[in-house]
Amino acid sequence: MSKAHTRKSSMVAHPSKVILRFPDFVAPVPYPLRVHRLTKSVSRESEEWLLSMAEFSPKQRSKFLSLNAGLLSGMCYIDCGYEEARVCADFMNFLFTLDDWSDEFDTTGTRGLAECVMNTLYHPSTYLSNAKASKLTKSFWDRMIKTAGPRCQQRLMSTLDTYFQAIMQQASDRGHKNIPDLDEYITLRRDTSGCKTGFAFIEYAGGIDLPDEVADHPIISALADTTNDLVSWANDVLSYNAEQARGDTHNLVCVLMQAYGVDRQGAINLAGELWKQTLDYFMATKETVPSWGPEIDRQVAIYIKGFEDWIIANAEWSFETERYFGKDGHLVRKTRQVELLPLRRKATFVHLSDDSLMLITIQFVLFDLAVEIMASRGPRWLPKLFALILWRSGGYITIHEDAGENTVSFAVMPRALV
Repeated sequence: MSKAHTRKSSMVAHPSKVILRFPDFVAPVPYPLRVHRLTKSVSRESEEWLLSMAEFSPKQRSKFLSLNAGLLSGMCYIDCGYEEARVCADFMNFLFTLDDWSDEFDTTGTRGLAECVMNTLYHPSTYLSNAKASKLTKSFWDRMIKTAGPRCQQRLMSTLDTYFQAIMQQASDRGHKNIPDLDEYITLRRDTSGCKTGFAFIEYAGGIDLPDEVADHPIISALADTTNDLVSWANDVLSYNAEQARGDTHNLVCVLMQAYGVDRQGAINLAGELWKQTLDYFMATKETVPSWGPEIDRQVAIYIKGFEDWIIANAEWSFETERYFGKDGHLVRKTRQVELLPLRRKATFVHLSDDSLMLITIQFVLFDLAVEIMASRGPRWLPKLFALILWRSGGYITIHEDAGENTVSFAVMPRALV
């Protein structure tokens, strides 16, 4: 047996630990996994593209590179040329970056981010901004609109706008510690997932531009919604461990626990049953697609094939990225179980003694300027420093302590990346 199979891992089950067991989101899917032939080179170029403008800290850079969003893009958009593959990968990397940025903001900060991005999309020639979000948006958008059809362009803009509205609601729920009911969550999750924007890229990559009456047809809409649910719910289950550890409740598992009064494993099992029922519904609904004539039928077939690619791509990629399981993705795929992570402790000033010597990293963003202040002395001077930083940045302070580490990170974020 190789070392890769015998090494110790935090994901391996131990008798004294709480174990989460996952449903199989790969085997039931009848669609083959396909990968774009240029995925490796396109992924590398796309990562370099985003890193050149995002101005990440070393920690953010490492986290971003471990994401491997270019692989997901290559699994979702297969039958296209190099230029289209690059734009798709660039948007995929950008979308995950937007998601991470928005997680740090309240509704006001998210609204500012949304205005920056949407103004760049709607007014690419006249809206000028030095914000990172605007530069990234303009870069992929200028290339995309060269070949994307007008309806495809409009669908991307409208679905991205919907995405921002939804994550503002998510931010509000997070701030009020609100868990929506199941129906509300399903509707909201279809928008926060970002899948609707990804479906616009099925058209772009496939060289099609569906008429609105076709894209909005009840059967096509049902296929889009069920694909969205299959992707989102599998993601919720597989990311639940990491999300619960940081206190995030925007997750199907949390919603089902509240709705049905079950424990976390019962909710995971129920989520798996809902997912399988939805997969069956997708396959049955696909058989009822009407005909609009040879040319439109050809485009619809490409669109539906894109849904199929998304379903299997998401399931497979979840174990290839380090976003959910670190470097243990392949092991988790084999065992379909993880140890429940402890809830990360929140740190406040009272947790820090004046005579303790701690390495404190303070990271904040001020008008696109990333500054790191390192201190190895006691924290008695911190309140004045925080007050100064807060006043200068016009932002807010997020304080957390990583469990098991002797490091406390104080993140001071601006109200918007504009």
